[in-house]
Amino acid sequence: LPGVGFVRKTFRFYPEGKLASQVIGFLGKDQSGNDVGRYGIEGYWQKELAGSGGFVEGARSPVGGLIPLAGWSFSAAKDGVDLLLTIDRGLQYKACEKLAQAKQEYGAVSAALIIMDPNTGAIRTMCSVPEFDPNQYGKAESADGYNNSAIFTQYEPGSVFKPITMAAALNEAVVTADSSFNDTGSRSGLCSKPIKNASEKVYGFQSMSVILENSVNTGAVYLAEKLGKKKFVEYVENFGFGIKSGIELDSEVSGNIDTLSENKSEKVDCYTATASFGQGITATPLQMVSAFAAIANGGKLLKPYIIEEVRHPDGTIDKTKPKEIRQVIDSRAAMLVSGMLVNVVDKGHAKQAGVKGYYVGGKTGTAQISGLGGYSAETNHTFVGFAPINNPKFVMIVKFEKPQRAWADGTTAPVFGEIADFALDYYHVPPER
Repeated sequence: LPGVGFVRKTFRFYPEGKLASQVIGFLGKDQSGNDVGRYGIEGYWQKELAGSGGFVEGARSPVGGLIPLAGWSFSAAKDGVDLLLTIDRGLQYKACEKLAQAKQEYGAVSAALIIMDPNTGAIRTMCSVPEFDPNQYGKAESADGYNNSAIFTQYEPGSVFKPITMAAALNEAVVTADSSFNDTGSRSGLCSKPIKNASEKVYGFQSMSVILENSVNTGAVYLAEKLGKKKFVEYVENFGFGIKSGIELDSEVSGNIDTLSENKSEKVDCYTATASFGQGITATPLQMVSAFAAIANGGKLLKPYIIEEVRHPDGTIDKTKPKEIRQVIDSRAAMLVSGMLVNVVDKGHAKQAGVKGYYVGGKTGTAQISGLGGYSAETNHTFVGFAPINNPKFVMIVKFEKPQRAWADGTTAPVFGEIADFALDYYHVPPER
């Protein structure tokens, strides 16, 4: 039609909609109206994905043509890279669907889940709920929903930290698997108030394994005292807490273990004691799942990664290789803790995390949320575990913020169990028991 024309305009389309939305991020606008990646992959890899425009610079004659002898320069446009993620689409869909359903059922404010290959550090699934549609990112309920809570939200993990303390104590040989501990239900003299067990229970003489099975706070303090503050802090740092993992996603935070260095004394103090059972320090779900992966794989802390390949426009491909950061504990200590975690699922507080026919290891954590004036009645629930125990195919963390149920064994543990059942079948892992 006369007077009607067309202008070509590029745009980003996300065919999977909400699937892995916080992992991917979205293509937004800067203050000048230019396309720019925000959050997740889009934000972290903005420069590489965008490429660069080309240009021709020179002088024109009165009729519009370039004047060759006047000098001119040319730069070709460069396409951006293509990225292949480590995410398994089928596993991502199933796990995130279950997580979203459970968040609604339990009345949680938010939820996060990560599934990692403990032998490589590759992230196979990463979920953060509530989600958003990156095709219509402006319709998200809140900008907070853009943040990936699996790497952005630091929180006090609670009792899921106890296996870290146990691993350190066994590796230093300050206790053995056969050592016993007499629980009186209280440990005074370290904090302004006595440290007590959940529901103020008293367990009496306990083996090391039962400390994890019954999730005994005073038992974790006992292990920290046997280690000493210096060694305990050393292991906390070596397991990767307090620093960013360096995963190739926008907005990762480091967690906070500064309380462990506030008191310069080398004696175990209140902060060290409470850190032994996961209070007074903060971590991200990614840090927790990475630490448990080190227990699952024989003691090696691996760098988590989510980029499988970077495919350049000239056809070259950069493949990510697994990177071992350090050997945190020896294989014997890792094996002993793994066996204890199986007992937690078989005999302890996490029976609903079990999968029939398999040895599954893991630990629950129900942590009160701190605020002005102390801890509130609201809690965060976590379960971290792996299976099968002899040759783990995956390690998984499930976390709910402020669910309307009392304990993690009734929220995160059953969600883990259901997804683990699917994952073991999905990976064609034959039953072992």
